[in-house]
Amino acid sequence: MNSDPHNTLPDAAGDFEPRAEKSPAPLALIIFFALLVFWGMLYLDDHGGGFNPRVYAPYDDYAMVADLQPKLDPAKQLPIDGEKIFNNNCAICHQANGSGGANGCPPLAGSDWAAGGGPNRIVRLVLNGGNGPIKVSGKDYPGTTTMTPFKDTLTDYQLAAALSYVRTAWGNHAAVVLPEQVKKIRDATSSRRVPWTPTDLLALPDKD
Repeated sequence: MNSDPHNTLPDAAGDFEPRAEKSPAPLALIIFFALLVFWGMLYLDDHGGGFNPRVYAPYDDYAMVADLQPKLDPAKQLPIDGEKIFNNNCAICHQANGSGGANGCPPLAGSDWAAGGGPNRIVRLVLNGGNGPIKVSGKDYPGTTTMTPFKDTLTDYQLAAALSYVRTAWGNHAAVVLPEQVKKIRDATSSRRVPWTPTDLLALPDKD
């Protein structure tokens, strides 16, 4: 019996000390946080701009940002884009200043092939490559090295841009080459698998 008349609790309850114990989190709380994380992932996917630092609110991706930028005239934009394409693919032989010289490679600066007339011949030459001796601006080159074909590695736009750069750089003053011109020639020569020779190309008109 309890000897303290003022203590109405049983002895066992009077001896109890509170202690912390682990207990499982409520299932509903786990589901709530899982849904919150899932919603956060969807929100970032829709509004994070692909984590591209050039994308900012209220735009969702870089394509949307680029689409709203002021558009340059193709005659101005193509050579700008083409400089990098040329340097990455062509400068190793033709040199960054278009002077040629590597392995007997002819120059592009002041070249009647690069900057003369229309693009029919030079587009074919870049698509399928070329080999054989060639005369450029009155000077003979042995053509001991086959020119690399780019039809399988560069798009119509990339080829047009690179050629537009060549035809307007280093004192050249020819018209730019448009992607649709490259596509037309690519489609017309799709079955050709061998490089062009200068003789083959000179038998073609340089423009339509």
